[in-house]
Amino acid sequence: MKKYYYDFLLMLQLLTRVPINKVLPCENDNFKDGANFFWLIGFLMGICQYGLYLLLSKIIPINFVVIGIIAFEIIITGGFHLDGFGDTCDGFFAFKGKDRIIEIMKDSRIGTFACVGIVLNLLIKYEGYLFLANNSKALGMILIPIISKASMILLSYIGKPAKEKGSGNLFINTVTLKEVIVNIIFVLIIGLLLNIIFSTAILLISAIILTFLFNLLCNSKIKGVTGDSLGANNELVVLVCLIIFSSM
Repeated sequence: MKKYYYDFLLMLQLLTRVPINKVLPCENDNFKDGANFFWLIGFLMGICQYGLYLLLSKIIPINFVVIGIIAFEIIITGGFHLDGFGDTCDGFFAFKGKDRIIEIMKDSRIGTFACVGIVLNLLIKYEGYLFLANNSKALGMILIPIISKASMILLSYIGKPAKEKGSGNLFINTVTLKEVIVNIIFVLIIGLLLNIIFSTAILLISAIILTFLFNLLCNSKIKGVTGDSLGANNELVVLVCLIIFSSM
């Protein structure tokens, strides 16, 4: 039991800025087994965002509440996934060869396409969360991060490493079908508990389709996926889920 607890803390340390004042085992098996807890990290983030919505909506206008929710997500993750999304935009829209695209994605400087992509990302999130808040669909704030985190494990399973070395390789082509199934099962369980199982199924299917399509795009661009690709897929799934859930 202690091993699973440590693996969970390792994932919490990796995916968020929550301070973990403990030396944790960091072997390959710890990351693979820790992949079983991606859904839980998403759930905790979603609960915090939903709680923030309930609290702030009683104090300040809903428009500023939504800004607070988005800001919380960026702060708690350190912009981890958003950075991968921006790097992917810069690289994929450069229309260069594989090596040049990966070089651009590794560059710490932000380019035009990253800037445009991040701005559009935040605009869609703002409109999406605002719609959920104004139309009694705020439970989506809990559900969507769970689905997006599960999609990262799916991409890690179906994708192949685009680089010989990289942090993404701790998961890419390392996780097994078991970790994918565990994450999907918990997505459905949470959807059932929230009493939005039909919406959950629609969003989950959409996320799976999007992940497979994004994997094809990555293969065509860089012949595989990287850690940035995982972050970008997380962001794309969030955006698509917000649009679909708002439209249902």
